[in-house]
Amino acid sequence: MVRYNGTYSGFLLGIGKFIITEDPEFIQYILKDNHTNYQKSALSTKTAARLFGRGLLFSNGLPWLKQRRLIQPAFYHSKIQGFYEIISATVKNFIGEFPTGENIEIYPLMRKLSFTILIHSIFDLELSNKTISELSESFTEMQDYLLKDINEPLRKFFYPLNRADRIILQKSNRIRKILKVIIDQRKSDNRTHSDLLDMLLNSTYEDNGAGMDEEQMIDEILGLLFAGHETTANTLSWILYLVSRHPVIAGKLKSSIGKTDILESPQNEFINAVISEGMRLFPAAWMTERVVLRDDSFNGFDIPKGTIIIPFFYGLHRNKNLWQNASEFYPERFISSATAVARKTKNFFPFGAGPRMCIGNNLAMVEMAFILHELLSKFEIIPTNEVPDMWALITLRPRNLYLGIKRAG
Repeated sequence: MVRYNGTYSGFLLGIGKFIITEDPEFIQYILKDNHTNYQKSALSTKTAARLFGRGLLFSNGLPWLKQRRLIQPAFYHSKIQGFYEIISATVKNFIGEFPTGENIEIYPLMRKLSFTILIHSIFDLELSNKTISELSESFTEMQDYLLKDINEPLRKFFYPLNRADRIILQKSNRIRKILKVIIDQRKSDNRTHSDLLDMLLNSTYEDNGAGMDEEQMIDEILGLLFAGHETTANTLSWILYLVSRHPVIAGKLKSSIGKTDILESPQNEFINAVISEGMRLFPAAWMTERVVLRDDSFNGFDIPKGTIIIPFFYGLHRNKNLWQNASEFYPERFISSATAVARKTKNFFPFGAGPRMCIGNNLAMVEMAFILHELLSKFEIIPTNEVPDMWALITLRPRNLYLGIKRAG
């Protein structure tokens, strides 16, 4: 493997030439400046599309651009404000029944909460706990299957014997049927709903004025659920872990929360700084990948067609040459100043960058602010002796993350 300025290149059998980089200028070049020459590889898109459809997350080129232009307005900040009541009500109901004890495993709770919020944001209706649990569990199984399918290619030879492929496709089809029923019910409902489904149903393509067909809509909803709930759950779990181990920061955060209404929490500077610092140290999207479409070069180095480029966000966010006290949890580094803004713009990629930047970034920030506000208003978060593992799957998932949860006096 060859190394240069935070960039490593090598060759792997079955993959070919690859480059891993934590150089912020190179990452910016790939994801934004020359993004048309770098697209997601077939390895990640075609395999995933079998389970989750060909929505924004798993498409390239003109089909992706057409869908992005159609869907993007639904995620503008002004639109997200219309979901505030739905999200805050969901958070309050969930936190109201939050378990207490000395060793509470946090990640499953955050995952269930995040999934429930996303379901209610997409569909402003009361789904049964059984349906939500079935959807959540199926998504977990499908995501884990996808990762193994990519990382363990020899597994495919055993599918005719163990029927694993058929079983997971049945789960995918079951989810699609549930979503189809919900969409059909909404189409027959004359009332107006303040949710993402209404926005998707009322969106039209700019070239012909037509709406999205039902199968494409199901693909997009599957993509939103896939990308939206686990990333947020991971980030919140790591933030609570960090806050529990830094009592001074925890005190300052609780003080800031005490002066802020939950609906105003997304505009609270310190809450946002804590979230940003959590995403810096533990980026849910810890890496991404692109394939080079045409021969290219960057800073005098040739990049042949077909090369796999892996922007390594985790390494960039902890790079000692770019961040002072890079391994420390220090939210103040994101408090407004010219230096903070410049650093955040150049070296910070919690939601990616460029045209394929996470479409739900505004929704994710609101959701995390609401959850932190409500949880820390009601409970004390106490560290345990358990040190969690970083489980680098498609996202950076915590494993064995236990905290003490005690009702606030």
